[in-house]
Amino acid sequence: MVPIKKYAGIFLLILFLLTAVSCSTVPVLHVNYRVPEKTNQLQGKKVFLEIRDSRTDKDMLGEGAREDFKNNPENVSLSVAEGKERGFKIGVFSLGDMMREIFKERLTGLGLDVVTDIGSRGEEPTLVIDLQAFKLDLTKGAVKRTWTARISYIAEIQGKGKALASNKISGESEKLKIVLRKEADSLISDLVTDLANRLDAEALLRQAGLI
Repeated sequence: MVPIKKYAGIFLLILFLLTAVSCSTVPVLHVNYRVPEKTNQLQGKKVFLEIRDSRTDKDMLGEGAREDFKNNPENVSLSVAEGKERGFKIGVFSLGDMMREIFKERLTGLGLDVVTDIGSRGEEPTLVIDLQAFKLDLTKGAVKRTWTARISYIAEIQGKGKALASNKISGESEKLKIVLRKEADSLISDLVTDLANRLDAEALLRQAGLI
């Protein structure tokens, strides 16, 4: 007779494999952030990076996009690319954590020493990235369907709890849907890259009187 423990082990293995396969097929949004050329222009400077989410609508997907994705994913798969590289996946994150990873890459490329752990925070100024909007949707016309994306955030330099300088950055874009969700990933990746790379940390620090 085959021991009951052996049957139990086989059953658990099958259950694990089925769960892994089902999870791997859940549609998620894929963002590929392209880091600009590193300059080290702010080498020797240090900031604490804080991400806030002030969106009035917390859903990343609009009604049309939710129908196409078959769900409303709360997490995003993030890859980072430099130059002409295809990019490498660094993980799956919540929207806030994804923004933290992206802006950390952006700022370290400028030479900044970026602190993200509250426990390691010192007297350095704070760079707040306050997300105002992040929405991907799919509009349906008579003969075509179009992906639309809208993102906006406020970048603010704070010192000793006071706002010293700020700038609002926003953008919208659209792309015709052709192949499944390929264009959605491309659209959101391009828009995220453009808006993150438009952050002028040097100008903000200079406006705040910190350099």
